[in-house]
Amino acid sequence: MNKKTVSALLVTAMTASLVAGCGSSNAATDTAATSAAPAAAATSEAATTEAATEATSEAAAAATTAASTDGNIVINEVENNGQFEGQELSILVSAGWMDNRYDATISRFEDTYGCTVDLQTIPADQYSDILQSDLANGTCPDIFWIQSNPFAIDSVIVDPENYCIDFTGADWQNVMPEARQASCMSGDKLYGLQIWHNSPEYVMVYNKTMFDELGLEVPTTYDEFLSVCEKISAEGITPWFVPGADGWQHQLSFFQIGGVYEEDQPGLYDALNNNTATFADNEKMIEVLNEYKELSDKGYLGEDWIGTDSTNLSNEFGDRTCAMAMANSSYIKQIQEDTGTTDEFGMFLIPLGDNDTYPTNPAGPTMFGYKGTEHEDLVKAFFEFVCTPDSLQEILDNSPQYTNLDVNVDIKQNWLPEEEEFMATVDETKMATPVLQTGTKYTNDYWMDFGADMVSFCQGTMEANDVLKNMDANRATAAETAGDTAWK
Repeated sequence: MNKKTVSALLVTAMTASLVAGCGSSNAATDTAATSAAPAAAATSEAATTEAATEATSEAAAAATTAASTDGNIVINEVENNGQFEGQELSILVSAGWMDNRYDATISRFEDTYGCTVDLQTIPADQYSDILQSDLANGTCPDIFWIQSNPFAIDSVIVDPENYCIDFTGADWQNVMPEARQASCMSGDKLYGLQIWHNSPEYVMVYNKTMFDELGLEVPTTYDEFLSVCEKISAEGITPWFVPGADGWQHQLSFFQIGGVYEEDQPGLYDALNNNTATFADNEKMIEVLNEYKELSDKGYLGEDWIGTDSTNLSNEFGDRTCAMAMANSSYIKQIQEDTGTTDEFGMFLIPLGDNDTYPTNPAGPTMFGYKGTEHEDLVKAFFEFVCTPDSLQEILDNSPQYTNLDVNVDIKQNWLPEEEEFMATVDETKMATPVLQTGTKYTNDYWMDFGADMVSFCQGTMEANDVLKNMDANRATAAETAGDTAWK
């Protein structure tokens, strides 16, 4: 049996390969950002041997696609014929986007095709620079990932025709719901594959048992939230656990509530996308930043939230040293499995700015085939392989957190009762606006920069409106790189 090869990339090696650029984030955590896109670079045409071409034809014959009567897409498993014997498929991915949920599927892929997979997992804060350097230098692995949304391909990759394999017409396209396909296409061409969940993303997960013991009600406004935090803190418990050291999580508190900015100023998203509005001087955004700083100043985010990471988050909940945290709804399952706690947990919307809108986000980590690969047919086989029902079920069942996949394939979903209970409380009319980072152009590209500025603001070295002005300046830079006429 061929075994997966995992590259251990030393920080020194990473540093040597970096190019000047801005930071990135994981989104994935589960949400992520990438910096300004690479400069155009000549990419060699993939060398495809006659044998590989014949092998791909055989694979296409072995894998068939059909639509069931309920509209679900079915891609059948390929035959075990070892047609890529001895080849290696390299994958570049940010930490958290594949993890062990793909391990079993990758192992079966290796066995099926007689190949090995070199999975290169990069820390989130270094991923963007590594990717941009690899693309610009023509040294990119066969498959690479970005945190994609309807604008990301053109702003992050900039020139997908030069860097990405064109998958237009692929059998697996309609495995993805139409809303997710928009994050995988540029113009009318399909370049990416997004297999992600449809859980409530980064809402407030809270200890329901603790709330009951302290006589606390779920807050729906900022003032109510502030009062809840005060009472929890008086018990010697961190009200809202925020892992600032991760670099990408704390800014979710600002971006996940994009609907409240749009409600406050109808048409804001369109205006931001047409460069007729700015982040700077937006009163609701300044209000939210000031509320966040107030919580930080009062110690309600943790005594040293800026220097704390998420490594111990499950235990913080299990040990009852924190009451709330921003997390994906399915994280409840991980808390219970990791700690064995008998406490019950629930969810509510992030209440900064008196937000009552749902964090709709048909975006997520997305994989692309590198056009300069020498193994294009093997790349195509991998994309096809992960879209089969067996692979999708396997990826879901091996996920430590997620309870569902947002796909048009008949698989067994594992929704939690807590998720279903929470969703029933949300007004459907409050689900129309995407989160700010994926509903507006070039915003997600500067995720890490914005997070760093939020920290500076909380430390008193920057004003709230300067945080917003920096985002405007960064978005303008990305728009110029992308040749966006609205910024000319």
